[in-house]
Amino acid sequence: MYAKNGYSQSSLQRYRAVKIQTASPAQIMLMLYDGAIRFTQIAKMKIEERDLAGKGTYIGKVQAIISELMSSLDFSIAPELCTQLQQLYMYMMEQLTEANIRLKTEPLDVVVSLLTTLREGWGQALTSLPVDPTLSKVQNGEASGAPQPAPEALPEPGDRRF
Repeated sequence: MYAKNGYSQSSLQRYRAVKIQTASPAQIMLMLYDGAIRFTQIAKMKIEERDLAGKGTYIGKVQAIISELMSSLDFSIAPELCTQLQQLYMYMMEQLTEANIRLKTEPLDVVVSLLTTLREGWGQALTSLPVDPTLSKVQNGEASGAPQPAPEALPEPGDRRF
């Protein structure tokens, strides 16, 4: 059985699996945001088409992704940021529930807007990181086994060089 693009479904599934397995955590976050945005837009279409089963399916997918995003928060690293993101994710869950119950698309527009903003932030953060952090160490000679010069001495209290 071939998909519209000529590739077998199993080939497409294998490609997606390899893409996910080889992605960095930051790239996976982008994929999650992309999926949530796409599924929210589909859920909006399903509401407009009055396809209640489809609407429920896609809202459920968005809720699952947002739940995954919430579970990935590490409060030990950035407690304030994680608290704010958790509140934002909870707000999105409320909006999704509102859209699901009331068959309104406006709450889905809010969710798409928030997800898009967060996705853009992750995208910018990802582009500012080195592609491979070990590569910069190799380029600087740190991973070559060559002796490294001693680090510059730390300034003493009251030192005005810094």
